Amino acid sequence: MKVQTMSRHFKLWTLLLATLCAAFLTGCSTVRVIESQVQTNAQWLPQNPAPAKAQFRLERLPADVNNMQAGWAEVELVSALAPLGWTRNDIDAQYSVWIGVRTAEFITDTWGRPVRGPWINHVYIRGGTGYRPRGVVTGVSTGVGWSLMTPVYPGMRHGFPPTLSYAQEVSIIIRDLSTSQVVYQTKATHDGPWSDHANILRTMISAALQGFPSPSTVKRRVDIPISR
Repeated sequence: MKVQTMSRHFKLWTLLLATLCAAFLTGCSTVRVIESQVQTNAQWLPQNPAPAKAQFRLERLPADVNNMQAGWAEVELVSALAPLGWTRNDIDAQYSVWIGVRTAEFITDTWGRPVRGPWINHVYIRGGTGYRPRGVVTGVSTGVGWSLMTPVYPGMRHGFPPTLSYAQEVSIIIRDLSTSQVVYQTKATHDGPWSDHANILRTMISAALQGFPSPSTVKRRVDIPISR
């Protein structure tokens, strides 16, 4: 009788442990944390301190006039600034706002360390649907061809497929139109295996604006959870 009771308790504990493990794995499979390194400089002038509400217009560099990626980033920025009390008004704007985004893929070694910097022979990404597992590569083009059967970098063994990671960067600059002075500048960077760049960059815009308009000026890590 005692043996049967112990057996029943063991089964219950086993079932509970299995349930907890399943819940943990389910949570891990549906949520990911995007880590951004953020550096911000705020230089609001004494005569024009950081406003709780403001009107702004968008600025775009000549090279980005017909850049669809720049247009997408502007739309996302307007949406991110709206809850912060900043609205777009091209006629009565008090400030101008510029946003720049870029994404590159780079090769990593077995331990995930960059073999070559992401912005050297970089490739700009315009799309992506999700996670690309490490060690699975369908092809890369950087303007310089190579064979996967021949070692390209020191320490890479014959036939070893290079793994890919992605580097993203978001920069935002706000200028006071009455003085033409830059009053706010922030940049967020992130690198990881995820290739759904629109979702990553959207999250990074929020990270870059953390604490706006009076954020910490210390370089910091901002973690934002999003769905996979």
